Amino acid sequence: MRNPRLASALAVERVVYQGQQLNRTLDYVLPDHKAADRRLIAELVNGVTRWFWLLDSYASSLVSRPLRRKDRDVHCLLLTGIYQLEFTRVPPHACVNETVKAVKQLGKSWTGPFLNAVMREFLKNREGRNGLELDDSIRYSHPLWMVDMLKQQWPDHWSKILEANNSKPEMILRVNTSKCSVAEYLDTLASHDIPAVMDNVSHFGIRLEYRVPVDQLPGFDEGVVSVQNSSSQLVAPLMDIQPGHQVLDACSAPGGKLLHMLDSHTHLESVTAIDINEDRCSAITDNLNRAGRKATVIAADATQPNQWWNGKPFDRILIDAPCSATGIISKHPDIKHHRQPDDIERSMSLQRNLLSALLPLLDKRGKLLYTTCSVLYGENEGQIEYILKRNSEFESESLPEIVGRSTGNGRQRLQGVDSGDGFFYAALRRR
Repeated sequence: MRNPRLASALAVERVVYQGQQLNRTLDYVLPDHKAADRRLIAELVNGVTRWFWLLDSYASSLVSRPLRRKDRDVHCLLLTGIYQLEFTRVPPHACVNETVKAVKQLGKSWTGPFLNAVMREFLKNREGRNGLELDDSIRYSHPLWMVDMLKQQWPDHWSKILEANNSKPEMILRVNTSKCSVAEYLDTLASHDIPAVMDNVSHFGIRLEYRVPVDQLPGFDEGVVSVQNSSSQLVAPLMDIQPGHQVLDACSAPGGKLLHMLDSHTHLESVTAIDINEDRCSAITDNLNRAGRKATVIAADATQPNQWWNGKPFDRILIDAPCSATGIISKHPDIKHHRQPDDIERSMSLQRNLLSALLPLLDKRGKLLYTTCSVLYGENEGQIEYILKRNSEFESESLPEIVGRSTGNGRQRLQGVDSGDGFFYAALRRR
């Protein structure tokens, strides 16, 4: 079995330098380790990925010259060691000793003395680090382009957004109130010694004091409760679904918002869920089966209605559009490494295609709800302005203040400023 600290370092290397998704990397790595080591590996991989720019700056200040490209595994092992010293409660001597032990499986004999010396030097210079002048990219551990964009678009809130991105994510549940009230489920959690409180944003939400595996949540397998951020829980009520409505959930996977709509409207007769990826459609089906709900699930390109639409207009359409995901970085710190400015432009192009393709499918007085987990203007308010200028038969509909701050034609939640994930909402209706 691979040393857990070395396993962590190699996982970080895959995520940061090879572009692999963090969650998929952990899914591959963790099964080979015992429970205690799995917790440590998950902590180290998430932590180093989250704080990579700061940790890299610390390491660079302690070595005379950069490590070679072929020694990136050593570099990542060093960063896991520094992360333990800076951000965990593991005793310093244990951090150093256990990290040095990991090199036995690395096959690089010089690594042990090198890591030992650098980590001990790091400990000696703790006071000196407090006086370092760090630029904002390093201090907040984000790529410079992202820091600059957030400063420009949210000049009063950018630092809080970045701080929130670096926080460990909360675990928030949505109670299926057709099966159980929120108060009843809080009592159930208390009986299982899982401390929790009502969410302050969603009427369906519960915030756990600490994260627990979903298989330990009472009623999860029966659809009594789902894991869903409170910002996301606001979507289904905004759809304003009425009896007899034809509903389309485009870009539906993994189906959390779809399930919320069905849980809230148990007699809803016609719901179509689309995702372009067949594997992701399987995730939708799994979610539906868990909760005992039904919908028509189609693997198709939502921007090509001629390939899947039966010609019957929809009363309600949800576009939870693919985006930069800049509102959920705390849950996916690898976004900071994988997202590039060009990706934003590609997302914006796809979002416009989705809106242009799906708006004509609305029935008279039908409503389309457009949402993203982004905090960037171009993916949010900018898209709605673009569409309204080119489609005079549609108008924006006002949304309640609890949803977020007004942007003109929509509302925005900002992580670190408002509760929950960063999220954007806008509603369009035919005139």
